[in-house]
Amino acid sequence: MKKDKDFSTGILYEDSFEDRPLDDTGESSEHSTGILKKFLSMKRWKKIVLCVVTALVVVVAGLAGSFFYLRAQGEKNLKTEVVKTGKAKGEREGLFVTYNDKEYQYNEDIINFLCLGIDKDVSMEEMQTDGNEGLADAVVLISVNVENGQIKILAIPRDTMVPVKVVDETGHFVKNANQQITLQYVYGSNAAMSCELMVDAVSNLLYKVPIQRYCSINLSAVTVLNDTIGGVDVQVLEDVHISGKNYHAGDVLHLQGTMALDYIRDRDCDIFGSSMGRLERQKQYMSNYFSTAVDAIKADMTLPMTLFQSLQGNMCTNITTEDIAYLVPELLDVSLNMEDMSMVPGEVTQPGELEEYIVNTDQLKELVINYFYEEVPQK
Repeated sequence: MKKDKDFSTGILYEDSFEDRPLDDTGESSEHSTGILKKFLSMKRWKKIVLCVVTALVVVVAGLAGSFFYLRAQGEKNLKTEVVKTGKAKGEREGLFVTYNDKEYQYNEDIINFLCLGIDKDVSMEEMQTDGNEGLADAVVLISVNVENGQIKILAIPRDTMVPVKVVDETGHFVKNANQQITLQYVYGSNAAMSCELMVDAVSNLLYKVPIQRYCSINLSAVTVLNDTIGGVDVQVLEDVHISGKNYHAGDVLHLQGTMALDYIRDRDCDIFGSSMGRLERQKQYMSNYFSTAVDAIKADMTLPMTLFQSLQGNMCTNITTEDIAYLVPELLDVSLNMEDMSMVPGEVTQPGELEEYIVNTDQLKELVINYFYEEVPQK
């Protein structure tokens, strides 16, 4: 009898179906009949177990295939949304800038996410009682380098003075007004439009850096995010009032429930520059949250999707399930330190009733180059 070789194992088999009659499907009818007889002769419980195991194998294979498909789609969608400036034939594609007589190209391995904390206690699709969408009290750009796994966070003070795009109720442009960036969110007729206006404002501030995704959350979302990963530990940076109690710099707290919201929201408006102290607490909380979340996700890989679903109604985002499937495995071995977190350089002033944060443009240009660009080698 002819020997056949199984190329997956390298084992030689002495049996072969070559000389046996085949049925209409191309299978050996004798072999198929034998399998059927064996199955029919099985005890009932064995048949049930076999069917269940087969079904589980099919389901697991389907889920695995779906997961890898989602990952591939997420990578494709995120990486192809970087702005391409080359148009004419022969012109280079990409985003180029010149700084200090050197040419730099945008690093297309970097994906930028604009994260916004909105001072709003109703769902993201509801207008507040005063008829506006709320203020962007936290404005943070998270940059993920998918090539080397590095994450950087850039905080933009809410009082940063920028050309705010004023639009009418129909969404049509009216004028640019030099205002605090927090006010740009107000001009949206809905949450998505407000987010898109903020994306434009932050991108313009950072010399047209592309922003692929946005996510805004209301006050209620903070508690959900915090408690889903079991709470977050912090060492208090400055005196704060949390859940009816006063805490002092150096105290160690495990933030749960409304404590997390109080910690990143509390400030004394009568103290000049208090928003900057709050911003430092927000940066600290984000760093600690990230490390805690990574450990929680390693223990339960379904956690990101659970969070995503639980935030519905308290979040507005254009992040997709495909994006999450791609990014989560990429970020599990990444650590985020305070050294990876920066703030738009500038200083707080108060020319009138409200504080204004005036950007140091020279320092900001250098920061943008270091964060997002690579030097083009000279030929």
